Amino acid sequence: MIKKIAQIMCLWMLVMSQVQAQEKASNPSFRALIPFEELFKLAAKEKKPILFEAYLPTCSHCIAYDKTLRDPTLKAYLQANFLAYQLDLSKKENNLFLRKYHIFVPSTPSFIVFSSDGKIMDIDPLGDETNSVVGIQQILNRAKNPQANSASLLQKYIQGEKSMDLMLSAGYFSRLSMDTTHTLDIVNEIVRQLPKEQYQDERSFLIIQKMMLDDDNPLFQHFISNLATYKNKFDSLNVLQSAENVLMSSLYCSRARAYSPDRIHSIKQGLRKLGLPDSQITMRTIVLEVLIDLDHQDVEKAKAKILRFYAGKAIPEREKEFWCKQLTRVQPKDSACPLP
Repeated sequence: MIKKIAQIMCLWMLVMSQVQAQEKASNPSFRALIPFEELFKLAAKEKKPILFEAYLPTCSHCIAYDKTLRDPTLKAYLQANFLAYQLDLSKKENNLFLRKYHIFVPSTPSFIVFSSDGKIMDIDPLGDETNSVVGIQQILNRAKNPQANSASLLQKYIQGEKSMDLMLSAGYFSRLSMDTTHTLDIVNEIVRQLPKEQYQDERSFLIIQKMMLDDDNPLFQHFISNLATYKNKFDSLNVLQSAENVLMSSLYCSRARAYSPDRIHSIKQGLRKLGLPDSQITMRTIVLEVLIDLDHQDVEKAKAKILRFYAGKAIPEREKEFWCKQLTRVQPKDSACPLP
C-alpha cells in the first residue's frame, strides 16, 4: 500500500512538473522564440532592446516569476519597451547561444538584456525580493537605460570612476559577461579600498562568492585563513564552496602556467584547509605542474612527477597517450615517449 501511494505521488509530481513546464512555455507576455540571427535583425529594425528571461521549466523560482510576468501590466510594458523572449536553458541550442556571447548565468531565472544593435547591456540574476510588477519594471528600466545599466557602469569604471557602489555593480557584470581581465582588475581595486575591519562583513563575503576569480589578494588570504570565523557567521557549505571555487579558478586559469612553486604550494595549502586529502589535491594540480616543468624544458622532472602520481601502477592507455603527447612536444621530432 505504501509503495503504491509513493508511486502515485511520483506520478502526480511528474504530471505537475509537465503542466508547469507547459504553462511556462506559453507565457503570453513573451514572443515565440525565433532564430537568433532573425531576432537581432528584428531588434535593429524596430529599434528596441531585446530581453531574454533565462529559465528552467522545473525551477520553482522561475515558476513563481512566471505568474508575475503574466500580469497584464507587465505584458503591456514588455510589448511597449522590449522584444521579449524566454530562453529555456534545458535546451542545448540556448546554452550554445549564451556561450557564443560569453554570458554566465549563475542561477535562474535571470534577465539578459541586449541593445537593439546586439550588445549586452545587462545580466540580472533575479531574487524573490524583486518578484513583483514594480520590482521587475525597476530592473528593466535600469537595464535599458544607457546611463544606468551594468555595461555603462563598466565603461565608467574603465574611464576612471572608482566609487565602491559602481565597482560592485560593474565587477559583477564583468564576471557574468565572462570578462576576466576587468573582473580581476575591479576586485583588486575593491579590495585595495576595503578597510580590513570590513573583511568579515556580508558585502565582503558576497564579493568572494560572486566576483572573485583569484586567490592572490588580501581579502581572500584573510578568508582562507579564517574559515572557522566565516562558517560561524555564514552558511558553512557556502563558505567552503566559495573558497574552493576561488582556488580552482586560480588553478585552472590561463595565468597559472606562470605561477611560481610557492604560489602553487599556497593553493594546495588552501585546498588542505578545506579538508581535501592530498591524493585529491595532487589529482587537481598534476597537469598544471607537469606543464610548467615542460615549459621550462625539464622533461625529467615532469616525467618523475607523472610516475610518482601513479605510484608504480600501470598508466591507463588514454592517460598515457595524453602524457606522452605532452612529454614529446618539447623533445626532438619523432622522439620516443620516455614513459615506461
